[in-house]
Amino acid sequence: MVKPTLYCDAFISGGGPVGLMLALGLAQKGFEVVLAEAFEPNDALQNSKGSFDGRVLALSQGSRQALERIQLWHALEPFVTDIKHVHVSQKGYLGVTKLHADEVGVPALGYSIQSSDLGKVLWQAVRTQAHIHMLCPAKLIDFKEGDDSVLANVTTEAGESLQVQAKLMVGADGTDSKVRQILNLGIEQKSYHAFGVIAQIETEEAPCGWSYERFTEQGPVALLPMKDHFHKAVLVCPEDQIEQVMALDDEAFIDLFTLKMGERLGGFIQVSPRVCYPLKETYVPQMQSGRAVLMGNASHTQHPVAAQGLNLGIRDLDDFLVGLEPQQDLGAETYLRAYAQKRKSDHESVMGLTDSLIQVFQHASPVVGHLRGIGLMAMQAMPALKKRFARFAMGGSQS
Repeated sequence: MVKPTLYCDAFISGGGPVGLMLALGLAQKGFEVVLAEAFEPNDALQNSKGSFDGRVLALSQGSRQALERIQLWHALEPFVTDIKHVHVSQKGYLGVTKLHADEVGVPALGYSIQSSDLGKVLWQAVRTQAHIHMLCPAKLIDFKEGDDSVLANVTTEAGESLQVQAKLMVGADGTDSKVRQILNLGIEQKSYHAFGVIAQIETEEAPCGWSYERFTEQGPVALLPMKDHFHKAVLVCPEDQIEQVMALDDEAFIDLFTLKMGERLGGFIQVSPRVCYPLKETYVPQMQSGRAVLMGNASHTQHPVAAQGLNLGIRDLDDFLVGLEPQQDLGAETYLRAYAQKRKSDHESVMGLTDSLIQVFQHASPVVGHLRGIGLMAMQAMPALKKRFARFAMGGSQS
C-alpha cells in the first residue's frame, strides 16, 4: 500500500517554542511547512506534558525583537511582566551589581511569562496560519536524504503512516532529538550534579519589575517578577540534597529560601508546590548535516544561571529567518553551512560564559569570594562595563 505524501519546503520535528516560532516565521515568508508534534496541544498545555509546563520563562530584550519580527509580540504582551531592574549579589560576601533598563535605554531588560501562556499564544497563531500543516499527535520515525529533498516517515497516534517530502528537515525536538539520533551526530554532555527547584512564591510587597539573583556556594537562587505580588522562585541545590529539599513543607522551604536569598520585598508569605529538574549542559558541535539542521534544545541546553536557554534558541530561528530570500531552497547546503557556522560561535560564547559563572561563583575559597565581591562592586562603579553585561543579558551580544 502506497503511503500518502505531503510536500513542503520545511518539515519541523517538534512543537515546542522554537519549532512553533520557526514554523510561523517561515509561513509568513510564504514557505509551506509541515510540523509534527508528539502531544496534543491541550495535553501539552496542562503543565505536565510536552514543552509548555508550569515553568516561568525569561525572555530577553533581543527575544522580544525577534518575536516582533514574526508578529507575535502583540499577542504575548498581555501575559508578560517587565523586568526593569536586576539585582545580583552573593551570599556571605560584599559586592552587589544593580542593572536598570533606563541605563541602557530600553523599556525593559527582559520579560517573564508563564510557559503555558506562551504555548497558548503560539498554538493559536499556528492554527490560523494557512501555510502550516500540523501533524499532532504524531512522531517522526526516520528520514532519508535525496538529491534535492528529504523524505520522512511519520506515524500518527491513530496509527496512520504517511510520508513528508521536504526541502529542509529541522530538528526542534529537544535534548533527546530524534533528528539528531537519525543523523548520528555526536553530543557532549555535562552534569552539574544539581537540581533546579522551581516554585511560585508570594512576597509582602509587589516586585515592581525587580529581579534578584544571588549566588551561594551550593548554587544560585533567583526571583523573577510576575503579576501582582508573585514571583518565580528558583533554588539550585546539589543532587545529594534534593530529596531532603523536596520533602520540606511550605514553611520550611520558605525558611530555606530566605536563608539563601535574604528577606526581599517585605518577606515571603506563601509558596506553591515545588517541581525540580536535573541541571545539565548538552552541546552538539555539528548542528547541520546535508539538508537537516538542529535548533533550540536539540543542539544545546544550558544551566539556567544566565537565563539564556530559550533566548539562545530564539536567536537560532531568528538568524535562520533573517537570512532567507523569497522562494529559496531552504535546504541548500551552502546556506545551512553558513548558518551553522554563525550559530556555533554564539552557542559556544554563551555556554562558555554560563559555565564560567557557575565555576567562579560556586568556588568555596574565601579569597575567591572576596575577589568576586570586588568584581561586582567594580561593575557597579563602571557604567561601561555594567552596560556591556546588561546588553549580554538582554540578547547575548557582548558588543
